[in-house]
Amino acid sequence: PQNIMHKKSNFKLLLLISSLAIASCATQKSITQQAPGFLPNYSLLKAVDSPKGTQIYVYKNSAINPQDYNAAIVEPVTLYQDATSESTITAEQIEVARETITAGVKDIVSHKIKITDAAGTGVAKVQVAITGATLEHEGLKPWNIIPISAAITLAKKAANLDNKQAVMVVEIKVTDSLSGELIKETATTINSEEFRMQSNTVAEFEALANEWVSQALIYSNKK
Repeated sequence: PQNIMHKKSNFKLLLLISSLAIASCATQKSITQQAPGFLPNYSLLKAVDSPKGTQIYVYKNSAINPQDYNAAIVEPVTLYQDATSESTITAEQIEVARETITAGVKDIVSHKIKITDAAGTGVAKVQVAITGATLEHEGLKPWNIIPISAAITLAKKAANLDNKQAVMVVEIKVTDSLSGELIKETATTINSEEFRMQSNTVAEFEALANEWVSQALIYSNKK
Protein backbone atom coordinates (compact mmCIF):
# COMPACT_ATOMS: atom_id res chain seq x y z
CA PRO A 1 0.00 0.00 0.00
CA GLN A 2 2.84 2.39 0.81
CA ASN A 3 4.47 1.80 -2.61
CA ILE A 4 1.10 2.40 -4.32
CA MET A 5 0.65 5.68 -2.43
CA HIS A 6 4.23 6.72 -3.34
CA LYS A 7 3.62 5.99 -7.03
CA LYS A 8 0.35 7.93 -6.95
CA SER A 9 2.10 10.85 -5.29
CA ASN A 10 4.87 10.85 -7.92
CA PHE A 11 2.32 10.66 -10.73
CA LYS A 12 0.31 13.53 -9.26
CA LEU A 13 3.42 15.69 -8.91
CA LEU A 14 4.42 14.89 -12.49
CA LEU A 15 1.03 16.10 -13.71
CA LEU A 16 1.49 19.30 -11.72
CA ILE A 17 4.95 19.86 -13.19
CA SER A 18 3.61 19.30 -16.71
CA SER A 19 0.90 21.91 -16.18
CA LEU A 20 3.51 24.34 -14.89
CA ALA A 21 5.61 23.70 -18.01
CA ILE A 22 2.73 24.69 -20.28
CA ALA A 23 2.09 27.86 -18.30
CA SER A 24 5.80 28.73 -18.29
CA CYS A 25 6.13 28.37 -22.04
CA ALA A 26 3.14 30.62 -22.60
CA THR A 27 4.61 33.46 -20.53
CA GLN A 28 6.81 35.34 -22.98
CA LYS A 29 8.34 37.79 -20.49
CA SER A 30 9.00 35.33 -17.66
CA ILE A 31 12.14 36.04 -15.68
CA THR A 32 13.10 32.40 -16.18
CA GLN A 33 13.67 33.12 -19.88
CA GLN A 34 16.55 35.46 -19.05
CA ALA A 35 20.13 34.17 -18.61
CA PRO A 36 20.58 33.59 -14.86
CA GLY A 37 24.14 34.88 -14.73
CA PHE A 38 24.93 32.26 -12.11
CA LEU A 39 28.58 31.98 -13.13
CA PRO A 40 30.74 35.10 -12.89
CA ASN A 41 32.35 34.86 -16.33
CA TYR A 42 31.09 32.50 -19.04
CA SER A 43 33.75 33.67 -21.51
CA LEU A 44 36.42 31.87 -19.47
CA LEU A 45 34.86 28.45 -20.03
CA LYS A 46 36.53 25.94 -22.33
CA ALA A 47 35.04 22.68 -23.62
CA VAL A 48 36.61 19.49 -22.23
CA ASP A 49 36.20 15.79 -23.03
CA SER A 50 32.76 14.80 -21.78
CA PRO A 51 30.51 11.75 -21.43
CA LYS A 52 28.21 10.82 -24.31
CA GLY A 53 25.22 13.11 -24.58
CA THR A 54 26.74 15.91 -22.52
CA GLN A 55 29.20 18.75 -23.00
CA ILE A 56 31.17 20.06 -20.05
CA TYR A 57 32.82 23.49 -20.07
CA VAL A 58 35.44 24.32 -17.43
CA TYR A 59 37.54 27.17 -16.10
CA LYS A 60 40.15 26.68 -13.38
CA ASN A 61 42.02 29.58 -11.81
CA SER A 62 45.68 28.77 -12.44
CA ALA A 63 46.74 31.18 -9.67
CA ILE A 64 45.11 28.99 -7.03
CA ASN A 65 46.39 25.63 -5.77
CA PRO A 66 43.45 23.31 -4.97
CA GLN A 67 45.69 21.53 -2.46
CA ASP A 68 45.49 24.63 -0.26
CA TYR A 69 41.87 23.70 0.54
CA ASN A 70 40.95 21.07 3.11
CA ALA A 71 37.20 21.62 3.54
CA ALA A 72 34.18 22.87 1.62
CA ILE A 73 30.83 24.49 2.29
CA VAL A 74 28.08 23.16 0.02
CA GLU A 75 25.37 25.78 -0.45
CA PRO A 76 21.74 24.74 -1.08
CA VAL A 77 21.25 23.90 -4.75
CA THR A 78 19.47 26.50 -6.89
CA LEU A 79 16.66 25.04 -9.02
CA TYR A 80 15.18 27.26 -11.73
CA GLN A 81 11.69 25.99 -11.08
CA ASP A 82 9.15 28.19 -9.31
CA ALA A 83 5.65 27.64 -8.04
CA THR A 84 3.31 29.96 -9.95
CA SER A 85 -0.29 31.09 -9.76
CA GLU A 86 -0.94 29.25 -13.06
CA SER A 87 -0.19 25.90 -11.45
CA THR A 88 -0.99 23.99 -8.29
CA ILE A 89 2.59 22.85 -7.84
CA THR A 90 3.74 24.08 -4.43
CA ALA A 91 6.87 25.67 -3.06
CA GLU A 92 7.03 22.80 -0.57
CA GLN A 93 7.29 20.22 -3.35
CA ILE A 94 10.09 22.16 -5.02
CA GLU A 95 11.85 22.51 -1.67
CA VAL A 96 11.81 18.75 -1.10
CA ALA A 97 13.50 18.17 -4.47
CA ARG A 98 16.05 20.91 -3.75
CA GLU A 99 16.93 19.43 -0.36
CA THR A 100 17.31 15.93 -1.80
CA ILE A 101 19.62 17.08 -4.59
CA THR A 102 21.63 19.24 -2.15
CA ALA A 103 22.16 16.20 0.08
CA GLY A 104 23.36 14.26 -2.96
CA VAL A 105 25.84 17.01 -3.88
CA LYS A 106 27.19 17.04 -0.31
CA ASP A 107 27.70 13.29 -0.48
CA ILE A 108 29.57 13.60 -3.79
CA VAL A 109 31.84 16.39 -2.52
CA SER A 110 32.46 14.61 0.81
CA HIS A 111 34.26 11.81 -1.01
CA LYS A 112 36.93 14.34 -2.04
CA ILE A 113 37.05 16.83 0.83
CA LYS A 114 35.62 17.40 4.31
CA ILE A 115 32.25 19.18 4.51
CA THR A 116 31.89 22.13 6.88
CA ASP A 117 29.39 24.89 7.61
CA ALA A 118 32.00 27.46 8.67
CA ALA A 119 33.94 29.77 6.36
CA GLY A 120 37.65 30.08 6.99
CA THR A 121 41.17 29.73 5.65
CA GLY A 122 41.46 26.68 3.42
CA VAL A 123 37.68 26.40 3.03
CA ALA A 124 36.03 26.53 -0.40
CA LYS A 125 32.38 27.25 -1.16
CA VAL A 126 30.54 25.06 -3.69
CA GLN A 127 27.37 26.37 -5.36
CA VAL A 128 25.26 24.46 -7.89
CA ALA A 129 22.43 25.64 -10.14
CA ILE A 130 20.23 23.50 -12.37
CA THR A 131 17.96 24.90 -15.07
CA GLY A 132 16.34 24.04 -18.36
CA ALA A 133 17.27 25.80 -21.58
CA THR A 134 16.81 25.85 -25.32
CA LEU A 135 19.97 26.18 -27.38
CA GLU A 136 19.75 27.64 -30.87
CA HIS A 137 23.23 26.57 -31.93
CA GLU A 138 26.01 24.34 -30.66
CA GLY A 139 27.88 25.68 -27.67
CA LEU A 140 26.68 27.74 -24.75
CA LYS A 141 25.15 30.73 -26.56
CA PRO A 142 22.66 31.92 -27.49
CA TRP A 143 20.38 30.15 -25.03
CA ASN A 144 16.97 30.84 -23.52
CA ILE A 145 16.59 29.86 -19.91
CA ILE A 146 13.35 28.00 -19.15
CA PRO A 147 12.08 26.09 -16.10
CA ILE A 148 13.28 22.54 -15.56
CA SER A 149 9.77 21.18 -16.11
CA ALA A 150 9.49 23.01 -19.44
CA ALA A 151 12.75 21.46 -20.69
CA ILE A 152 11.50 17.99 -19.73
CA THR A 153 8.17 18.59 -21.49
CA LEU A 154 9.82 19.87 -24.67
CA ALA A 155 12.30 16.98 -24.64
CA LYS A 156 9.49 14.42 -24.39
CA LYS A 157 7.91 15.88 -27.53
CA ALA A 158 11.15 14.96 -29.34
CA ALA A 159 10.41 17.56 -32.00
CA ASN A 160 12.55 20.05 -33.86
CA LEU A 161 11.68 23.33 -32.14
CA ASP A 162 12.58 25.74 -34.93
CA ASN A 163 16.18 24.46 -34.79
CA LYS A 164 16.21 24.84 -31.00
CA GLN A 165 17.32 22.01 -28.78
CA ALA A 166 15.92 21.43 -25.29
CA VAL A 167 18.71 20.76 -22.81
CA MET A 168 19.33 20.64 -19.09
CA VAL A 169 22.08 22.91 -17.76
CA VAL A 170 24.10 22.24 -14.59
CA GLU A 171 26.37 25.05 -13.39
CA ILE A 172 28.93 24.73 -10.59
CA LYS A 173 30.81 27.60 -9.00
CA VAL A 174 33.67 27.04 -6.51
CA THR A 175 35.00 30.07 -4.66
CA ASP A 176 37.16 30.89 -1.65
CA SER A 177 34.82 31.06 1.36
CA LEU A 178 36.51 34.20 2.73
CA SER A 179 37.63 36.27 -0.25
CA GLY A 180 35.05 35.08 -2.78
CA GLU A 181 37.84 34.57 -5.34
CA LEU A 182 36.85 32.17 -8.12
CA ILE A 183 38.62 28.82 -7.89
CA LYS A 184 36.73 26.91 -10.57
CA GLU A 185 33.53 27.10 -12.59
CA THR A 186 31.83 24.55 -14.82
CA ALA A 187 28.76 24.51 -17.05
CA THR A 188 27.34 21.25 -18.38
CA THR A 189 24.70 20.94 -21.09
CA ILE A 190 22.81 17.64 -21.18
CA ASN A 191 21.18 16.56 -24.44
CA SER A 192 17.45 15.86 -24.21
CA GLU A 193 18.03 12.23 -25.23
CA GLU A 194 19.79 11.73 -21.90
CA PHE A 195 16.80 12.71 -19.76
CA ARG A 196 13.55 12.75 -21.75
CA MET A 197 12.80 9.06 -21.07
CA GLN A 198 14.44 8.91 -17.62
CA SER A 199 12.75 11.76 -15.76
CA ASN A 200 9.25 10.37 -15.34
CA THR A 201 9.27 10.85 -11.57
CA VAL A 202 10.77 13.39 -9.21
CA ALA A 203 13.04 10.68 -7.76
CA GLU A 204 14.39 9.84 -11.22
CA PHE A 205 15.17 13.50 -11.91
CA GLU A 206 16.92 13.84 -8.54
CA ALA A 207 19.12 10.83 -9.36
CA LEU A 208 19.95 12.24 -12.81
CA ALA A 209 20.81 15.64 -11.32
CA ASN A 210 23.28 14.12 -8.88
CA GLU A 211 24.82 12.05 -11.67
CA TRP A 212 25.34 15.20 -13.78
CA VAL A 213 26.97 17.05 -10.87
CA SER A 214 29.26 14.08 -10.23
CA GLN A 215 30.28 13.92 -13.90
CA ALA A 216 31.00 17.65 -13.99
CA LEU A 217 33.26 17.45 -10.93
CA ILE A 218 35.09 14.35 -12.19
CA TYR A 219 35.69 15.60 -15.73
CA SER A 220 36.60 19.13 -14.62
CA ASN A 221 39.40 17.69 -12.47
CA LYS A 222 41.00 15.92 -15.41
CA LYS A 223 44.08 17.57 -16.89
